[in-house]
Amino acid sequence: MNLNNKKRITKDIVVYENFISDEECKKMIQALDAQAESGKLSWMPISFYESYSSVLPQDNDQEVLDAGLSPTIFSDIEKAMPEAIASVHDLEPKTICKIGYHTQKWEPGAYARIHSDNTDAEGKSGAFTRSRYAGFLYLNDDFKGGLLKFPGQKIEIQPKVGMLAVFDGGFNNMHEVTLIESGVRYTIGSFWDDREESDYPQELRDEWAEEMKKTRAQQEIERAEWQELLKQGWKLDAEGNKYKVEEL
Repeated sequence: MNLNNKKRITKDIVVYENFISDEECKKMIQALDAQAESGKLSWMPISFYESYSSVLPQDNDQEVLDAGLSPTIFSDIEKAMPEAIASVHDLEPKTICKIGYHTQKWEPGAYARIHSDNTDAEGKSGAFTRSRYAGFLYLNDDFKGGLLKFPGQKIEIQPKVGMLAVFDGGFNNMHEVTLIESGVRYTIGSFWDDREESDYPQELRDEWAEEMKKTRAQQEIERAEWQELLKQGWKLDAEGNKYKVEEL
């Protein structure tokens, strides 16, 4: 993993270009697609419209070897991430704790409305408090749209193959992903904290767990509605208006 091409955009938004090579990215998509085709990997809808997530291939999986990748490529990336995440606020990498590490597939018509990763729209902390830092590795750029935007800072990041973007995911960095106008956008997404779960009071963790249950239940209802519309040949734009799939 290449941590040399570091560019600090703001005090808490950093990008690493060529974190991994173009060729590795291409082969990683090949391995993901092969596992999806065989059923070993399942793309499951997440809370962002027409965005799907899955666990990553395991070390020494046949599809990884068939693609010509290092057998430990996906776990090697995960191990390299804490140093990149720690660089946002000059933390010690050993303090960085993983919250989530997964792959994402953004279909045409996908987008993520402006949001904070670890607070609500008013800046109130809750169940997602521990998603303090985010890291997104872009595996391709042969799609139209799909910018990572921070409207409050007037910052736009154009994904490039092999680029890793890391940032403070909190209220001060409200961000969005613009509409995928064409093509499919592949990323590896991750969320991190700078303390262990046990460092938080048990009462607070219990509150988070209850809130998370309610949030996930509501998201399931929303996703079911989206999937039903899709079966009928409709998608939704960022304003919630329906349009025929072929119109994209």
